[in-house]
Amino acid sequence: MTYRSIFVHVDDAESCARRLGVAARLAQKYPAELLGGYLVPSGRVTAYASAVMGPDGVQQWFRHTAEARANAEATFRAAGAAAGVTNLVWEAPRTDPIDAAVLYSRYADLAVIGQPARGEPTEDFMTEIANAVVMSCGRPVIFVPSVGEYRTVGERVLIAWKDSQESARAVADALPLLKGAKEVSAVAITPAVDESARSRFTDDQLAGFLRRHDVDAKVQRIVAPDIDAGELLLSRAADFGADLIVMGAYSRPRLTELIWGGVTRLMLTSMSVPVLMSH
Repeated sequence: MTYRSIFVHVDDAESCARRLGVAARLAQKYPAELLGGYLVPSGRVTAYASAVMGPDGVQQWFRHTAEARANAEATFRAAGAAAGVTNLVWEAPRTDPIDAAVLYSRYADLAVIGQPARGEPTEDFMTEIANAVVMSCGRPVIFVPSVGEYRTVGERVLIAWKDSQESARAVADALPLLKGAKEVSAVAITPAVDESARSRFTDDQLAGFLRRHDVDAKVQRIVAPDIDAGELLLSRAADFGADLIVMGAYSRPRLTELIWGGVTRLMLTSMSVPVLMSH
């Protein structure tokens, strides 16, 4: 198992360069085709906006968007060239950007998108992409923090383990990274002291699964209230020197929509290193 195709979300944000660097280095490592999808909140001028701006305003808007798109493509290709990636594909669809993000991710082995940056004009849009891609694409997604530098991803990996479908899926999806890691640590957080046969069995099963794939990792079980689990994971990642966290992505229904589970939401808003999530 390996990654042969990687999708990376490209936009006009300053933080885009970080996720391009991460995606390009991963594409060079495996190696993989790198698909850059230019997806921004709006690529259309409505009839109302056209009437308000007038012909000159509309033409100026089209020139501005064309220039932004060309600059984004140049940045994408430069990142690929810097990492030594030769198999680059560029897409700038005119369709709905959220649907396109899900589609590109679904037919790649791995998706790389940015952390929704709090306070930025595109925060809501990036949050919508994050939710749609993780919950609907059926592929692993690496979130790259909006700040910081990440020259390595996957050398020291912290697994946030839980006996669940989402967590098991994330571990399996991350195997190419785990197999190439220098060190892997798995942490199971439980809200109360749990010495049950099931907990010991699941911890041992995870260690055995990884060992069969030539990944040496010991599962450590830590007691902490649910409310503190996310903060504890971030603390453990810092202590371990992790450059990647692997975890399941959890949501819960609220009427007709999904909202992030508590730990998932905290990791998305407060991540200090890239995070691979699967649902």
